[in-house]
Parts: sequence; C-alpha cells; structure tokens
Amino acid sequence: MTVTTANPTLPAAERAVRQDLDQLHAEALDLARRTKELAVVLDRGDYSAAGGRVRTAVTHIWRAAEDLHSAFHTAPPRCAGPDASMSRLCGRRMRYLAARVARRAE
Repeated sequence: MTVTTANPTLPAAERAVRQDLDQLHAEALDLARRTKELAVVLDRGDYSAAGGRVRTAVTHIWRAAEDLHSAFHTAPPRCAGPDASMSRLCGRRMRYLAARVARRAE
C-alpha cells in the first residue's frame, strides 16, 4: 500500500502503531524520571548499593526510550508519505514534543 503526501489520511492501523509508539516513549521517559528519583533516595545510608543498581536501571530504561524514539521514526509516517526523509520526521517529532512540553507548562 502506498500513501502519498497528497492524501493526508492514513489507515487506522498505521495511525494506531505510531500513537502506541509515542505513548510507550512518553511512559518510558516518565519511568526513567521516577526511577532516577528512587535512586536518589536509595543513595543515602545503608541502601547505596541498591541506589547504584537502580541508577543502572535508569540507564537501561533511557536506552529503551531512545529505541522507541527510533522506532517512531521508522514506523509508517503520519501524513508524510512513505518516502519522507529522516530529517523531516525528526523535525516533526521535535516540534510535537516541544508543543507537548509547552502544554504541560501551562
């Protein structure tokens, strides 16, 4: 199936895949943030070894979030056509994330 830029609609399955990837990416970033907060708490006192292990988990979660980010760019592009360049997709993704952060700040 070919999707062109002239046709801004995508099949529901393709849209769902990208939305799922985007949601998983956001959840992974949130999990990394929360896990880092836990590591800071565990770094105190007798639990410093546990804090180190949790800090290692943060690294793994962060890498998983980056893998999801990469998958987002190689998934069927929303309204960009199958031949969209990586720079175009990354630019769209960064604008989307900036708008999302701005909405949270309000």
